[in-house]
Amino acid sequence: MKSAKTLLFSSALAVALSPVVLDDLRAHPHVFVEANIEIVRDDKGNFTELRQVWRFDELFSTTISLDYDENVDGKLDKHEIKKITDIVKESIAEYDFYTAIRAGTEPLEFYEPDEIGAYFEDGKMIMFLSVEPTKPYDFKGAPLRISASDTSYYVAFDFDKENITIDGNDAGCSMDVVHPDFDKLYADDSLSLTESFFNDPQNTSFGDEFHSWATINCS
Repeated sequence: MKSAKTLLFSSALAVALSPVVLDDLRAHPHVFVEANIEIVRDDKGNFTELRQVWRFDELFSTTISLDYDENVDGKLDKHEIKKITDIVKESIAEYDFYTAIRAGTEPLEFYEPDEIGAYFEDGKMIMFLSVEPTKPYDFKGAPLRISASDTSYYVAFDFDKENITIDGNDAGCSMDVVHPDFDKLYADDSLSLTESFFNDPQNTSFGDEFHSWATINCS
């Protein structure tokens, strides 16, 4: 069986076949994901669940399809997809399932997802998962902040306001998405963000400022 790391990093093989010059931080990610985020509120207006759908880039999707097509029939069946999602779940658990939830700046704890689901559509792998906070959040103390992000920045997540919905009671809610200013961040850290630094996955761990954040205010 392939290791958990191999699954998430296998798309880097195509990149590794030719030299890569890292002109800035945006050259670092090797897996690209379009994220859709759904915030669930109960009838009292409390935040009770976060649902995510991740659409992976074609290169990663093709690599996974080829690597895990065990019966070589040109497609992934339910057994093969379940094998992939089990490995992914185990792998990204140490990265908080690529999910960050904050009450203002304070982390909100959440239960790990029961499972990760997946299917293929238009040549891309789609994964979906759901997490629940350990207790409902009432929005009174601070806005809810959510990010789909990989702290090593090997996997880059892309989302904007149109990718975010509120299920249930959305009365009195507003939202905004703030993206990092990579030019400024790279200029500030240009001495440490070198090619050798990026090439060693053990070195790369970035703070909140390197990820996009959705802020949800509800009255």
